[in-house]
Amino acid sequence: MTTHEGTYAFDNALRVQLQRLRALQLVLDEGTIDVLDARGVEAGWHCLEVGAGGGSIAGWLCERVGPGGVVVATDINTVFLERQAYSNLEVRVHDVQRDELPIGQFDLIHCRLLLAWLEKPHDAMKRLVTALRPGGWLVVEEMDFESLCWGPGLDEHERDLFARLVDVHNAVLIERHAFDPFYGRRVAYDMANASLVDVGAAGRVSVWQADQPGGLVWQLTLAQLREGMIETGRMTSEEIDAAITLCNGPRLSLLSPVTMAAWGRHR
Repeated sequence: MTTHEGTYAFDNALRVQLQRLRALQLVLDEGTIDVLDARGVEAGWHCLEVGAGGGSIAGWLCERVGPGGVVVATDINTVFLERQAYSNLEVRVHDVQRDELPIGQFDLIHCRLLLAWLEKPHDAMKRLVTALRPGGWLVVEEMDFESLCWGPGLDEHERDLFARLVDVHNAVLIERHAFDPFYGRRVAYDMANASLVDVGAAGRVSVWQADQPGGLVWQLTLAQLREGMIETGRMTSEEIDAAITLCNGPRLSLLSPVTMAAWGRHR
């Protein structure tokens, strides 16, 4: 889930990031597994999990492919991956923007919340395609923040606060980290232009409650972006702290960003 240092906004060296990754796993893994299962992952496959973050999907793949299969899990910072204890798991430090991959080796390549952080996501996608075997699948999941909005439990002042908060959140990620908060809608297009066939895509959304993993994702995201958001001059520290406090309360709910899953097969 991480990219070039200085671009990615969330530091795997921080304890809070492990909390955030675990909350994301609880929010996203079920849908990810459904998409991967539909690609027919089976025993003996060679799989690549790029930007593997906390390693939950790499672990699921290890169990699915069994002892006759191999899962390679990569990230720039592999501190969380190294805690995984699967005999068929290989952990590699790897930057998808710079480092080469073996050609034609994998039956499945998956990445989640990775390409939107890259300056040239289509180039990275092409690099991933070259690592697929003929007939192998590429599955990419990215968020699109167009759907993010707040539920009915907030008063008018709080709704205004969160509307501005979303705008500043997006601005900080765009301006400081080259993140595209709307890349989810482009994933399938880039995949088709990468010469894959049988391309398809589907999005999923859910309601994130303050006292559930989705609310924790938002709380920990704001905590890590807090200083950058203040430095824009568009929100005060008091306003951001008030929003973080609401993330702990019973009244906050939000419609999540769309998680767009796209898939395509190598010829």
